Amino acid sequence: MKISSYTKSQARRDLPRRSTSDNKTRGGKCLIIAGSKNMPGAAILCARAAARMGAGYVHLFKPNLPSLAQSEPDFLWQSKLTASDLRRFQAVALGPGCESQAQLRRLIRLLLKTQFVNVVLDAEALNVLASLKLRLPSTWILTPHEGELARLLDVDAELIRRDRAFYARLARQKFGATVLLKGHGTLIAASTRLYKVSTGTPALAKAGTGDVLTGMITALLAQGLNAEKAACLGAYIHGMISQRWEIERNDVLSLMARDLIERLPGDLRRLRSGSSARPNNG
Repeated sequence: MKISSYTKSQARRDLPRRSTSDNKTRGGKCLIIAGSKNMPGAAILCARAAARMGAGYVHLFKPNLPSLAQSEPDFLWQSKLTASDLRRFQAVALGPGCESQAQLRRLIRLLLKTQFVNVVLDAEALNVLASLKLRLPSTWILTPHEGELARLLDVDAELIRRDRAFYARLARQKFGATVLLKGHGTLIAASTRLYKVSTGTPALAKAGTGDVLTGMITALLAQGLNAEKAACLGAYIHGMISQRWEIERNDVLSLMARDLIERLPGDLRRLRSGSSARPNNG
């Protein structure tokens, strides 16, 4: 399968737009099932990124984060989750910062049972998926790094480093979902195509940046993009921000996950307006 480059012009075309008559329902409703007592920050990073990326409503799963419910006024809180509750949402993110594998197994099975369309699985949800060996809808997105993909495919991570494209396609064939393989030269294995996103720098090698990417992609799904476009656009913008971080004379060691969220408004505006400032990947 030929590798296609996902370019700046494609990113501009895919970026969601708003008309003067749109309201918050146009941005859709996201549910973020993330975080835990020991890792609450993953949920907050994911939720803030979803809001910055245009989601009209962002709900956090309260049982994972009871102590934060009064301190995050930008978000709504979901106390329970049944098949009926799921019908309120356009997209779900599952896994960042989660600790309970039993909870994740139950929720993955619930999402499959209810035929929920737009789901992003990340972090611990990917480790759980490796043990479940389920076939997933093509509209779901998996966002592994090389170590997580190695566990999903039960191979050595060194093999994946040697041929990232082969193993991204293999995961797509095995699980049925769209696969976004993070790392240098991000790859998106979709139903019929394999994309390479060339934005990004080593500045992204920092805890929490993956949580931000998951939130961004979830928001794009909620706004109506399909899995292929949401994964490609989310990865492109995520990497683009890290490139501008260095262009603006910030050191590669210093980027934090929250910097990505804080820079989203300005860098989205540059992309939308067609600014000729770097990066210019196609």
